[in-house]
Amino acid sequence: MTTKRITTGWRGFSLSRESSFGSPATVDTAFNFEGPPTDIEINSAQTDENEITGLNEPGSHEVLNWKLDGLHRQRTTPHNLAYFLSAVMGKVTTQTPDAGNDPTVRRHWIEREIGNVALPSMTLVEFDGIAQKRFPGIFAKSVKVSGNRNDFLKMESQFRGMGKEEASAIAKPGVVAESYLRYGDVQFTRGGSLSGSVAGGDLAVGGSPVSFKADLRSFAWTVDNQAIAVYEMGDNSGYVSRAERGDRFSHDLTAVFEMQDDTHKTGLINGTEYVLNIPIVGAVIPGGSGAFNFSADFIFPKVVYREAKKSRDGQEVIVNAEFQVLEDPTYGSAIVKIINEQVGYLT
Repeated sequence: MTTKRITTGWRGFSLSRESSFGSPATVDTAFNFEGPPTDIEINSAQTDENEITGLNEPGSHEVLNWKLDGLHRQRTTPHNLAYFLSAVMGKVTTQTPDAGNDPTVRRHWIEREIGNVALPSMTLVEFDGIAQKRFPGIFAKSVKVSGNRNDFLKMESQFRGMGKEEASAIAKPGVVAESYLRYGDVQFTRGGSLSGSVAGGDLAVGGSPVSFKADLRSFAWTVDNQAIAVYEMGDNSGYVSRAERGDRFSHDLTAVFEMQDDTHKTGLINGTEYVLNIPIVGAVIPGGSGAFNFSADFIFPKVVYREAKKSRDGQEVIVNAEFQVLEDPTYGSAIVKIINEQVGYLT
C-alpha cells in the first residue's frame, strides 16, 4: 500500500448557475486552491438509544440527511473574486465598456441581491488525487478578501452544498490566465463623494478623498449572506431542498494604519460618515487600446469608525481601525467593480 497525494488534484465550478437547485450545470472553469478537499458529511442521524429495544447499547443507526461545508482559499485574481462575490452577493451587472476598441473587456458590477432571497447554486467537480466527484447544489455563504504589505492579496470563500456526491469523468476545465493581485496594486481612500450609477457604467468616487495607501499596513473585508440550508417537508431525498440568504447581509471591514495624526480618532468621536474606496489595479489587459487593467474596486458608500484604537508594533505607533458598514439609500452598502475578460458570472 502507498500513500496518496493531492498534487494532481483540481477543483472546477460552473460559470453558469444551475437551472434549478441541484440540477447539475456544466463545469467550465477551474481554480487553484489551498486547504482541504471537498467532502460530504452527515447532517443529522439518530440511533435507537432512547428507545427500549431489549438491548443495552444502541442497535441501529439511521442517517436522516446530508450536508456539505466547504472552503475555497487562494491568492486573489479578478476572476475568482468576481465568481465568489457574485455567488455571495447575488446581483451582477456586466457591461462592455468599449466594444469598438476592446470588445473582449468586461466590467462587472456586483451588488447585494435584495428582492430575492434565493441564492444562486452552482456545480462543483473536484479530483482529490484519488477519486473525481461531482457536487451539485453548491451555494456560497461568505467571501473574505485581505491584503498585507509585501504579500499577495488573499481570498477565502465559505461554501455549502446540498450534500449529494456523484461520480464524474469530465476533463479538467481551463484555469483563467489572470495574474494574482498584490500589495503594490492596492489603493485606499476615505472621504469624497459618489456620482454616477451602476446602470450608467459611470459610478465613481469624486470630490477630494484622502489617500491612506502609504499608511496602510493591512486590510480585510468579509461579506456574509448568512446562508440558510432548507430541508423541506415531504422531501425524502436526504439532501438540502433549497438555499436562501439570511435576513441581513453582514460586513466586517478592518484596516491597520501607521498613525500620522488624530484624524481616525476624530472621525470616531464625531461619528463622521465617509465614502470608503479600495481600488486594486493590476496588469494592463493586453490587446485593444491598452486602456483597461485587470482590477477589483471595492466601494463602500457609507461607513463610520466603530473603533480606532491606538497600538504599537515595536516603536511604531499604529491604529487598529474597524469600520461599520452602513446602507446608503441610493447606493446600498457595498459595490464591487471587477474588470477582466470574462463574459459573465452566474447568469
